[in-house]
This record gives sequence, structure tokens and C-alpha cells, in this order.
Amino acid sequence: MAEIKSVQMAKLAAVPAQKLSTTESHGRVRIMFAALAAAHVEGAIADTVAFGRIPAGARILPTGTLSCAAGTASSTLDIGLRRVKDGTVIDADGLAAAVNIAAAGSKAINTGALIANGASYVTAEEVEVYGTIAGAVLAANQAMSIQIPYVTD
Repeated sequence: MAEIKSVQMAKLAAVPAQKLSTTESHGRVRIMFAALAAAHVEGAIADTVAFGRIPAGARILPTGTLSCAAGTASSTLDIGLRRVKDGTVIDADGLAAAVNIAAAGSKAINTGALIANGASYVTAEEVEVYGTIAGAVLAANQAMSIQIPYVTD
């Protein structure tokens, strides 16, 4: 029977064997956690929310979550990445597109093109995780937190 090797197994089978990066094997899973302040202003459509930073060389895992209280009807949040250095957008909805923040609950952050459907993303530089408000306003004082797991050394 034939066997298909992953990219990582092919590296190990090469002669000479290639070393795997820590984002591929034996790395440490870390979490970028962020919560909105208990008292915050209403956010308009197209306003952004700066959540936190992920270091260079980190592989973002497709297992992040957003937890929120009920908000404005039809309100959604795109979650993406931008460069810390100059604010240039890498992908505005690269981690998740149109996350429903109107209904209370815990929602997956895994629908963005950078990490969905078998895609894998390793940060080339330090990045900022941010959200863009869409659909309707972000309610003032709406409780919200996100957790983005990533692998690094």
C-alpha cells in the first residue's frame, strides 16, 4: 500500500533529515487573551477593536473563541491581523468572518482564509489581532473576550 507523507514527515524522511520548526513539533501552545473593559463606548460600523498581539514566528491555531454577552441585533465582527510596526492590514477577516456578536454565547474563531479549510498561518512578524464591526453597532458596555491559541517555541 502506498503512504502519503505530511510535509513534516517528508522533512524527517529526507536525506539528510531536515529539522522541524517549533511550530511543527514540540512547540508550546500559548494564548492571546483579551477582554473589553466593563465600560466602553458604542462602536460604529467599520470601527475597529484592538484586541492584542501575537509574536513573530507563531503558528495560529484554528481553535480560537469569542465569548460575548448579547449585543445589538445584526451586529457582527470580522477578526483579522495587521502589522504592529505600521498598522498595515494583513487580512481583515483572516481569522474569522462575520462572527455573530448580536447573540450571547461562545463562538468559534476559525472561518478566516488564513486558518480555515486546512490553511496554516505562521506570523512573519509581530501582529495585532483586531476586529472590524459590521452589520450594526457594537453595543456600549457589551461584555466580550477572545482567546487565540498559537504555537511558538
